[in-house]
Amino acid sequence: MDDIEIVIPKPADWAPRILDNLSVEALKIYVEDLERELERVKSEIGNRGVVRSEADAVFKK
Repeated sequence: MDDIEIVIPKPADWAPRILDNLSVEALKIYVEDLERELERVKSEIGNRGVVRSEADAVFKK
């Protein structure tokens, strides 16, 4: 069976933050927020890989 990939478009209201008016401290906080979000997304990708592997194992039997 072919893998079907569903592409979810970015929400229209999402855009990179304008950095020009942010202080260095605000930029550091923004980086921390982005790093947390990146870790959350990586974790979700890992979880889905585990679920996929388990499903593959069940259906190959």
